Amino acid sequence: MMKVRSAKQITFTYFSIIAFGIVTLHFSLLDATLESFEQINANNRLIYAKGIAENALSHQRIDEFSIPPFSHAYLDKALLPNDLVLPPDLPQDKAIELFDDDAGVTDYFVMHTTVNVAGKPTPIYLLYFDDIYEISEEEVFWNQAKQLLISIVLFVISLIVVLKVSNRLTRPITQLANDLEQRKADDLSPIVAPDGIASRELLQLVDSFNEYNQRICGLIERERAFNRYASHELRTPLMVMKGAISLLGQSNDPKFIDKQRQRLLHASNEMNDFVTTLLSLTRDDDLDKQTERELDYDEIADIMHAHESLLSHKPVTWDVQIDEPVSVKVPETTFKILLGNLVKNAFACTEEGSVTVTVTHNAITVCDTGIGLGSKPRGVEGYGLGLLIAKDICHKYHWELHHSNRECGGCCAAITLVPNETPNDQPTYS
Repeated sequence: MMKVRSAKQITFTYFSIIAFGIVTLHFSLLDATLESFEQINANNRLIYAKGIAENALSHQRIDEFSIPPFSHAYLDKALLPNDLVLPPDLPQDKAIELFDDDAGVTDYFVMHTTVNVAGKPTPIYLLYFDDIYEISEEEVFWNQAKQLLISIVLFVISLIVVLKVSNRLTRPITQLANDLEQRKADDLSPIVAPDGIASRELLQLVDSFNEYNQRICGLIERERAFNRYASHELRTPLMVMKGAISLLGQSNDPKFIDKQRQRLLHASNEMNDFVTTLLSLTRDDDLDKQTERELDYDEIADIMHAHESLLSHKPVTWDVQIDEPVSVKVPETTFKILLGNLVKNAFACTEEGSVTVTVTHNAITVCDTGIGLGSKPRGVEGYGLGLLIAKDICHKYHWELHHSNRECGGCCAAITLVPNETPNDQPTYS
């Protein structure tokens, strides 16, 4: 398995590479600068010597002569020193450096040019060598080498400083990584920022982790509430079915048997609608392909009748008002679960008065005269859990569900129909 380096090691390594590159570049530039200065000096010296040679040869022809302080002139190539080897492609009017291969240092600078001798252009070879400049160049080099040595010492010191700094900067990240590694899988408590230098990025990372933990906690609570709701919704029809089956064996009366059969049919249909709705929420259906239909009084009234048992022995009436026709793209079973949950809550929370369902072109509201938000009706199991699936249904079909207290008492649940618009955030449940 490949070993992964720590942030401190990576920081130290990268800085070392950059620092070494800077020192190497500095040394290379130093050497190139000295060579360039030597070439410029030799070229200018030989051009100066050419002028002096041309002036001297205008008075008399001299095959070989010295041009103080460091140059010599030769009118014939054969007069050059025997140990001097010229390159075959010697350029015109340019100083060329000739090396002593044995000593590894510069031997001469030579220039091949042309001067006027007695009115005739004559080739001439100019040699230049400055012992003093070579000594000065060596002194400059060693002086720069000392500076380079100082730079290397500073480089080592800076590496030590960077090692300390990187250790201090990366210690909080290392501590955070160790804390996360030692956490238990079920530990979703907030993460505390580690000690040390708290950078903005580190604090953002801690905040992101805590936000992520909160989302996980919310999802877990939502799943638990959903399971409670599902078990409650399925337990009721199962108990009805169990009771009806038990009663079927106690009587042979056709009317009694037919009544129990109707109870079984109603309970099984209720379970089927509930399971179908749950399964539809887990699928990614193309809502544009859903069949559009108009809500009518009978459909809503049937939903109200289905939950009238919650109004037994209570002076509560219900009513359906369709102010404007509205069309929706939602299956009947899903809409039955959605509106049924709101109606059940309204019936359960109202001890006297009325429950009214109002339909307009862009909203469906369920208003009651009950106890209002923030209170829980006594003796009604599963109160509030139905809002979970109601909000999920609204979210899938791009609707919005809001609850508000009425000034005259009671509560209003409003389904706002927002076609072709997706909510920005996932619904949250309390």
